[in-house]
Amino acid sequence: MTNIAILGEVMLEFSSTSERNYVLGISGDTYNTACTLAGLNISVTYITSLGEGQPAAIIRQDAQQRNVQILEPNSAFNKSAGLYIVYNDKDGERSFNYWRDDSAAKALFNNQDLLLPLLNQVKNHDYLYFSGITLALINTSNASIFIRFLEHYRQLGGKVIFDPNYRPSLWLNQAAATQAIKGILPHVDIYLPGYEEEEILFACTSSKDIFERLLAIDISETVIKNGSRNCSIIYNHCLTTVSITPSKNVIDTTGAGDTFNGGYIGARLAGLTPYDAVNFAAKAASQILLIKGGGLSTPHLSKLNKHLQIIQQQQSN
Repeated sequence: MTNIAILGEVMLEFSSTSERNYVLGISGDTYNTACTLAGLNISVTYITSLGEGQPAAIIRQDAQQRNVQILEPNSAFNKSAGLYIVYNDKDGERSFNYWRDDSAAKALFNNQDLLLPLLNQVKNHDYLYFSGITLALINTSNASIFIRFLEHYRQLGGKVIFDPNYRPSLWLNQAAATQAIKGILPHVDIYLPGYEEEEILFACTSSKDIFERLLAIDISETVIKNGSRNCSIIYNHCLTTVSITPSKNVIDTTGAGDTFNGGYIGARLAGLTPYDAVNFAAKAASQILLIKGGGLSTPHLSKLNKHLQIIQQQQSN
């Protein structure tokens, strides 16, 4: 079975149902992707620290139910998981308030003595996935150590997948984010940015601009997400645009990009072409738009996995 290691932070999510009422969920950008992949029968190891207390226990139970293996340091931090509140406007667009500055995950990513042994445990995994949110939690000195690990990991045959998932509040400033992401991209095999991120961080004004920029870096595979409009694929040094059918009756856009990433990676690992993988990923993302919260439920993922299996069977005939 293909296996993938994912680095990131799992958080408690409070999603508003009315002005003063909230539903408790378990979320986080890379965790949503991890759950999607596990639901598609990919073996997932998730590197993080959840800390201590009831929040950590709730998250560990959720991960176990979703077949996501949590890999944590043996030394427990006297800290807890981060949390956030998500609000939605009438169109389902979201805004957030975060409490994560003193989270156990951030403490882990800033402690090389605890992080490196965990990374070494997954150096033989087929794929390694992380996001710009993960990168923002790593301090400058540890970032260089992390890059050296990526170099070694790729020399061993591993493939690196990265979504910049730019969140301005996590960075000192935009220039710091651009510099950090520029430093990572030469070590990436599959790149999953949003069009808006490329525009903000790298002053690209078209898919062609992005195409020319990434050709110079020579990333093997890129999917540029452009909301409900389209996706652009850069593969084998060619640029292809795939139209997306917009979802109707959107309730919550939280986790759409995360679910898309999980759907795309899962479909590619199942043998689909980039073009077919984008269509499958768009279908996965359309499902998350119709529910509250950042992750698909197990029944949703079971149906999605059956759909993927049907596509595989059709292509093998």
